[in-house]
Amino acid sequence: MNLIILGPQGSGKGTQAKLLAEKFGYVHVSSGSRLREFAKNGTPKGDLIADLLTTGELMPFDTVMEVIEPDLLGAKHGFILDGTPRNLMQAEYLEWFLKERGLSIDKVILLNIPREVSLDRLQKRAKIENRSDDTPEAIHARLDIYDNETIPVIEYFRKQDKLIEVDGTPDIQTIFLDIVSKLENK
Repeated sequence: MNLIILGPQGSGKGTQAKLLAEKFGYVHVSSGSRLREFAKNGTPKGDLIADLLTTGELMPFDTVMEVIEPDLLGAKHGFILDGTPRNLMQAEYLEWFLKERGLSIDKVILLNIPREVSLDRLQKRAKIENRSDDTPEAIHARLDIYDNETIPVIEYFRKQDKLIEVDGTPDIQTIFLDIVSKLENK
């Protein structure tokens, strides 16, 4: 099964994606992690990625796809894509890209949390992980982009009857069990 996990920054996408990958044997494809790794490689493209990450701006999608393509195509038992797509054009392109390779998105998990919870979690993460892309300005910029750009992606997948909505505010294990239950009953 090929999955996408969506939600505002701080909703726990990465945590839940890792747990689901472990449980079901999926490849966890985190575009953010891959981009942060790429940003450290000292190449001109890596430096450009590093600059964009610190501003909170959306990364050019061809760059994102270049970084995650090997993971998507190498997933033998399915993947869970975390952090992409961020806008409707990316969602449509991703579906086309996968279809051309005989793949598709089966389900899209949405972790719903209020903006205040997202802000609080990201500020805590910034202190713990010392992430350069979690400045208050970058956090607000990313949440605004989510509101304006990613909400249409959610509606796009809802219309395809692929969306699974989950409350992202309880503890990690409760959220995980809710996702698994909904996946197994779809």
